[in-house]
Amino acid sequence: MENLNIRPRLLDFVSSLDEALVKSASQKAFQSLPDISKAISELTVLKGVGPATASALLAAYAPDVAPFMSDEAMVAALGNSKDYTLKQYLVFADKLQNKARELSVEGDSYTPSDVERALWSSAVGTKLLDSLQNSEPNVNTKRNSKRKRKQ
Repeated sequence: MENLNIRPRLLDFVSSLDEALVKSASQKAFQSLPDISKAISELTVLKGVGPATASALLAAYAPDVAPFMSDEAMVAALGNSKDYTLKQYLVFADKLQNKARELSVEGDSYTPSDVERALWSSAVGTKLLDSLQNSEPNVNTKRNSKRKRKQ
């Protein structure tokens, strides 16, 4: 989250899209599932929508199939990789789908989106904890001043 790149032009692109085009692309994408590759391709025809944004839409619609392509989860799952391509997303999604299946035992059921949120939460929590520990005052510092009692 700290390295979030805000690109104001994307909002302009998305705002200028024709509602019928957005609806058509979304319906095609959702009907393409569970073929994630095809679904992402259907959404990325929209100006301003790349694989990461498309993954957010798919994760909201079908969390059991498509995880969100968050920076934190990408780094945790694939190493220091922030390559926002369809090819990289498919590797990422496959890895999280496999982990969700592995975790889903003995009546517990997990989705790729559950795994993504766990990775994201862990990474953000670790960053927060690190920043809090680095900002704590040194408790071993002695004060040289003594308070005088009021009489």
